[in-house]
Amino acid sequence: MSKLRRALCLVITFIMVMSMGAVAFTANAESNNALPTSASDFTWDNATVYFLLTDRFANGNEANDHSYNRGLDQNGNVADYNTVASFQGGDFKGLTEKINEGYFNDLGVNAIWVSGWYEQQHGYSVGGDGKNSFPHYAYHGYYALDFTELDQNFGTEEEFKAMIDAAHAKGIRVVMDVVMNHPGYNNIYDMNEYGYGVLKEGWEDVYYNYSAVNQTNYHGKIDYNTGADQWLNWWGKDWMRAGIAGYDNNGVGPLQESVTYLPDFKTEAEGAVELPQILVTKWTREGTLEEKTAELDATFEKYSLGEKTVRNHIVAWYAQWVEEYGIDGFRCDTAKHVDLDSWKALDEACTKALENWRTANPDAIGADWDEEFWMTGEHFGQNLIMNDYYDSGFDSMINFAFSPNASGGADNGMLKASNINKTYQTYADTINKDEDFNALTYISSHDTGLCRKDLYYQASALLLLPGGVQIFYGDESNRQYVECTIHDHENRSFMNWADVDTNANESADYLVHWQTVGKFRNSHVAVGAGSHKMLEATNGTAFARIYDKNDVYDKVVCVIDADANTDVAITMSGAFSNGTEVENVYTGEKATVEGGKVTFNSGKNGTILIEQVGGAVRPDTGDFELGDVNMDGKLNIKDATAIQKNTAKMLEFDDIQTLLADFNEDGKVNVKDATQIQKVIAGLI
Repeated sequence: MSKLRRALCLVITFIMVMSMGAVAFTANAESNNALPTSASDFTWDNATVYFLLTDRFANGNEANDHSYNRGLDQNGNVADYNTVASFQGGDFKGLTEKINEGYFNDLGVNAIWVSGWYEQQHGYSVGGDGKNSFPHYAYHGYYALDFTELDQNFGTEEEFKAMIDAAHAKGIRVVMDVVMNHPGYNNIYDMNEYGYGVLKEGWEDVYYNYSAVNQTNYHGKIDYNTGADQWLNWWGKDWMRAGIAGYDNNGVGPLQESVTYLPDFKTEAEGAVELPQILVTKWTREGTLEEKTAELDATFEKYSLGEKTVRNHIVAWYAQWVEEYGIDGFRCDTAKHVDLDSWKALDEACTKALENWRTANPDAIGADWDEEFWMTGEHFGQNLIMNDYYDSGFDSMINFAFSPNASGGADNGMLKASNINKTYQTYADTINKDEDFNALTYISSHDTGLCRKDLYYQASALLLLPGGVQIFYGDESNRQYVECTIHDHENRSFMNWADVDTNANESADYLVHWQTVGKFRNSHVAVGAGSHKMLEATNGTAFARIYDKNDVYDKVVCVIDADANTDVAITMSGAFSNGTEVENVYTGEKATVEGGKVTFNSGKNGTILIEQVGGAVRPDTGDFELGDVNMDGKLNIKDATAIQKNTAKMLEFDDIQTLLADFNEDGKVNVKDATQIQKVIAGLI
């Protein structure tokens, strides 16, 4: 990755490795992003990202629910129709209220992923089959009309700024959902409003007949095959492939194919393009054409974007938002359908844009956060793998390993106890071995489905996973599906605030559990960013996490999936030493480690979360020489032999010995250290 990263302080980090060639904890392993030097312990390695659809989360202003005449009949009255795929009222003001109430802090959330905010197509398209159809509006933010304006259904620019400022004031990063692959569909309302395409006579009778929405009737009022000049009044053939009169057909392969019949932006194309005619028409009517054109010219110059290609227009528009409001990162939709050079250009411009915002707003909360602009991407089906995306602007990729499939099946979420410790080990090792690698793992999403099986276990398993994790709104409150003939919309019911408030369907109990584990994760950087060590316990799955970097030391021990209300004895094995007072944060119970063990009750949800009372303290090696693992004041063959026995699992080191054993300071304790000690003793080096 091309981003400049801060130098990491090489200090001992304990990592459990799976091969026989290393001991349980290894030294100096580095994680993806160093901690900021500002007054914050945030790192994207330990991020808990809350993904919400603004329209489906909280309605703070009912006056904007029908912006652009959405959902209204010809007389301006609210129409009676199936609103499953329509705007339902959520907005920035409602989201800000929840931020200020502390809802996200109570969940331990430190980043919010917000759906597309820019102006969407005004009219509806048609969803479902010809028999059971309904109006499909762009409530989810994926059908752009104008990348330079906020969608009025979501609120005003003042409310948008207030939302970001409120999140920053709570220590929460704001990640916005962006699309580079396509604009919105052509639709009857917008075609009439902006004068593009060919509409047939009587279209009003079809469009406003909400009780009989039908794909055949709807598209029967659009002539896709003639009137090329009129169709060029849309985005134009230089901007996109659409397979209609005057446009190129969609191509073959992910970079040129149509995604769900959407027009495809030519982001890979070279050569300058004019502004699309639809924006010229729109901005002229709004009286902003001259202003927006001048702003665009200035942005191209400021960010050295070069020719005014399709790609660079979109990059410029997104960078303007980052520089204006201090957006912290992007979640990038349909990453595989956009060329890597475009993603890299977006990252470079927005990284600079965030720096510019911080410089221009030195007193703003968040201006002293020094982690760089962050991008995570959606390549459907990708798992925990390093690939070219990480060299093309992405700090993270979404991990589909535990998600339902595209039709909502296989929604079992995280693996159970027989596999989860091995999973944790793999994730910690993979993420920590490469500073440029991280992943964002989830169990529910807007596209694939909702995991609703054993949400107590799922909360513990997901929120204690190494690396970044994502909560989909309502995971924490058992929000349910809504009935719809298209699976995507089933996943996107309005947030079930009433269930939480009235304790229906155990929603309030689920929420308390997610809050408890989530706040523990957010309080301990070791959970997501530390090394992993499997521990023994009399019940459930036990493990330790340790983080030691940049003068930050943190250590926790956890047990999940234990039988309910069972006393569990946990063997500390180098995690917490004898005499250490520890607390089970889940219950508030305290105990002292004795005989290398500590015992806590698992409670009704089988989860134990252990921290050291007063905070974990980094072991002090005193004046012992590096390599002197038996701490007898000498470096000799006994030390090399001890390391060999440790590697063979015949001898266990405590945390101080582990620190001393990494003789070659390569971040691992293994036979190489023993060999080097032998060579030193023999005078060979």
